[in-house]
Amino acid sequence: MIKRLCAFVGILGIVIPHAFAGPVDEPVAPVSTAGPFDRGTWEVEAGSGFFGSFSTSAPRPTINYQLNDLRLGWMYDSPRGSGWLRGNSEFLLEALAGPVTKGPGNYLAGGSLIYRYNFIQPGSRWVPYFQIQAGALGNNIYKGMHQREVGEGFEFILGAGPGIKYLINDQWSVGAELGYRHISDAGLSSRNEGLNSLGGMMQVSYRFR
Repeated sequence: MIKRLCAFVGILGIVIPHAFAGPVDEPVAPVSTAGPFDRGTWEVEAGSGFFGSFSTSAPRPTINYQLNDLRLGWMYDSPRGSGWLRGNSEFLLEALAGPVTKGPGNYLAGGSLIYRYNFIQPGSRWVPYFQIQAGALGNNIYKGMHQREVGEGFEFILGAGPGIKYLINDQWSVGAELGYRHISDAGLSSRNEGLNSLGGMMQVSYRFR
């Protein structure tokens, strides 16, 4: 009898603590959060700016124009490296259009492919970048026969320049960029001295995955 009582008490000593104990927590895997410039992040940019022509040779007619653009970007890789060169690569498709504000013609519109390198420092909301681009556009500047910069309705466009953006949060940012634009038809017409312009753009960006 005493042995049975001791066994019963022993069983209660094992069962009761488990009965009143809370549920056993399963181990939780750490949650990885992607940063705004990690590989695979998409970016939409919308902006507007102004470009003015310049010439280093004989006097040429002034041709100034406004540009409005919409860009879709994709982060090719995550930030890498160290020091001030730490950053990542981004590719963007750009649709652009705008009116001619001074000179012959009244519009230009087209698109380009942009390669951008973002200079990213841990914890900084300021992200400088440098980009190059190449594309094509249509225009009616070529109809002004007193100029020799633009000779065709179809022209190629090349560009390059620096920029900087301020991260409001991981999704939204605002920025500004300076740029050089060269418009020419690669010798398809006899009037192909090329239109060289300098200007700037203001951009608003939204990133998502």
